[in-house]
Amino acid sequence: MYAARSLPGPLQVSAAAPLPEGSRTALLVVDMQNDFVETGSPRQVPGAKEIIPTIANAVSRMRMQGDLIVWACRTHSADGSNVEAARKPQFLRNPYAVSGTRGAELVDGLEPWPEDLSLVKPSYSAFFRTDLDLKLREAGVSKIVGCGVDLSRCVRATMVEAVSLGYECTVLAPAVASRDDQALNSNLADLADLDIVIEE
Repeated sequence: MYAARSLPGPLQVSAAAPLPEGSRTALLVVDMQNDFVETGSPRQVPGAKEIIPTIANAVSRMRMQGDLIVWACRTHSADGSNVEAARKPQFLRNPYAVSGTRGAELVDGLEPWPEDLSLVKPSYSAFFRTDLDLKLREAGVSKIVGCGVDLSRCVRATMVEAVSLGYECTVLAPAVASRDDQALNSNLADLADLDIVIEE
C-alpha cells in the first residue's frame, strides 16, 4: 500500500509570475483550419464557415491599429502519436488536421502576414507547452481578443489560461462557433463569469 511521506521543512509557495506589461492587444485566432471548418470535413464545427468574414474583418481592423495577429492551429501526426489519449481511438478511425495535409491548413479567406505570429499547439490551449506567453510578453501584449473554434474546447481552454496568466481578455461573440447554440451560449456565459468581456 502506498504511504505518503512527509516532506522535510515547511512547504513554500512559488512566487507568482509577473503580470503582462505593455498596452498592445493581440487577436488570437484559434483552429480556423479546413478540417474544422469546411462542409463535410471530419471535425466540422457548425457555424464555423459563417464566421470567416467576421474574423477576416477583425484581422484587417486590428492590423491597421497595430495590434498583433496570432494564428494558433492544431496539427496531428498521421499515426496519432501526439493525440490526447482520450480521443486517440476516434482520431485513428477518422484522422483530421494531419500535418502536411490540406485539412490542417487555414481556411481560404484568412491569410497570415509575415509579421503575424503563428504557432502549432499540442493540445486544447494555445498556451499549453508552447512559448506563446513569452512571445506575447516580448511583444508588449497585455490584452487578448479571442475568436475561432471550437468555443467549448480550444477557444475556452485558451482564454481561461490567458486569464490565469494575467491578461485582460475579450471574446468576439460573432467570431466564435460551437457544436450548437446551447453550447455556444453556455460557454459564453461561463467565460463572462470569469470576467472575460464578451463583445457582441
